[in-house]
Amino acid sequence: MHGFYLNGAWIAPLEGAVSRSGASGHLAPMAMEVLLHLASEPERIVARETLRARVWGDGADGEERLELAIGEIRAALGDDPDRPTFIETVAQQGYRLIPRPDTATGRQHADQQRAGHGSAVSPGANSTNSLFDSLKRRGVLETAIAYLVVGWLLIQVADVVFDQLHLPDWAGTFVTALIIAGFPIALVLSWFLEFRDGRAVLDSRAAGNARRRWFSRTYLSVLGAMTLAAVGVFVYDRNVGLPQAPVQATPAPASPAPAAEIALPPVQDNSIAVLPFLNLDGSVETGIFTHGLVDDVITRLSRVPGLLVASRGDAYTLEPNSASSRVRERLRVARYLEGSVQMDGDRMRIIVQLIDSETGFHVLSRKFDRPREDFFDIRDEITELTVANVRVALPPETRSAAALAGDDPSLDVYMLYRRGIDASRQSGSSQSIEPALAWFDQALAIDPDYAAAHAGKCSVYVAGYPVTDDPAYIDHAEASCARALELNPNLD
Repeated sequence: MHGFYLNGAWIAPLEGAVSRSGASGHLAPMAMEVLLHLASEPERIVARETLRARVWGDGADGEERLELAIGEIRAALGDDPDRPTFIETVAQQGYRLIPRPDTATGRQHADQQRAGHGSAVSPGANSTNSLFDSLKRRGVLETAIAYLVVGWLLIQVADVVFDQLHLPDWAGTFVTALIIAGFPIALVLSWFLEFRDGRAVLDSRAAGNARRRWFSRTYLSVLGAMTLAAVGVFVYDRNVGLPQAPVQATPAPASPAPAAEIALPPVQDNSIAVLPFLNLDGSVETGIFTHGLVDDVITRLSRVPGLLVASRGDAYTLEPNSASSRVRERLRVARYLEGSVQMDGDRMRIIVQLIDSETGFHVLSRKFDRPREDFFDIRDEITELTVANVRVALPPETRSAAALAGDDPSLDVYMLYRRGIDASRQSGSSQSIEPALAWFDQALAIDPDYAAAHAGKCSVYVAGYPVTDDPAYIDHAEASCARALELNPNLD
């Protein structure tokens, strides 16, 4: 067939062109051959095996190529496979061309094109249209656009990145010359790839999507042109030399002023930090006591008026037994408390040391070897000893202010509460919410009036709301906080 109409779409097999509604497209040779076989038997079902044998022979991948060809035809014709107007898929059988080809009108269309519409179109106009169509069909226009876009991006990236990497000036000149020299090479490659039937080779060789093969062919021309241009520019630079910016005399730079040191906040004499204590035996129980002791001492010291206490978050950025100079530089405190905890059966060994961060000398050192039931007494003694050794003058009532923490629970309840605190700090995900709430609920099951456990539940609900987006968490948080404050108005 020289050409025919199909539901208003003009099919030109020799040119591989499809035109409809003022738009034109291109069909690969194999896809056009499938369309011609369907057009030779319109309104009839053509079996898949028949189409595969006629177009590709007995190749192993003929089925996949047939589906790709049908998809390409539908894309060119604007056909919807769910509501087809051109090609209908008949399940388990094959394909059927719905409209009949209009070959009579097609011959008139072809004759008018060959005659140039009589005298209305001049030979020069036909020549111009033919050249433009050839450029489109061979993919030269697509290659030109792709090359210009990629080249512009490379120049912009080189302009920014080369300065950051402190590359020599000739590197940017090299990239610019490469882009300029590669443009005509890309156009020539695109033209001759089409002239050698490059699309047909790619279509028969690739099993991927047809549009992807089109783009890979276009960018293959772009990359090939840039590679050839890079070689050419390199040879030119080695033998002739790329243009360079003229050297301008610049005055000798003045001696740089010494960089100003970063001003650190002054170290207040009434400032203190509590570093993480060491867990000497590594057991889970000792770890719970260790974290609980540090947290409780920080909480009680922070209640002392006039005493500046570093936050737990900042203190835990340092390792236990850190150098005094490191503590002073990082936390900006005059003194800090460090220590260790070890469990031996029912006995607890705790060592605490108060250290001057400026000199590194010990201000205080104590060792406690008592039953584990004395944990709260040891904690209070450590707090009182620390406050007593602060140099600043504190009013007499200050020492007792550190102990205003409410009644302590039983040690078993405290252990459950601390497990809930540790679980809530594991991660910010929903996986830490349920275990933390479970530990707090176990503590409250033994001591329903333990205000700290209610406060712990409140904190978990508040932190868990952004993760779960559950409105019920707000109600639970309000109820837990209200109960905690009702039991202990002085609770932090």
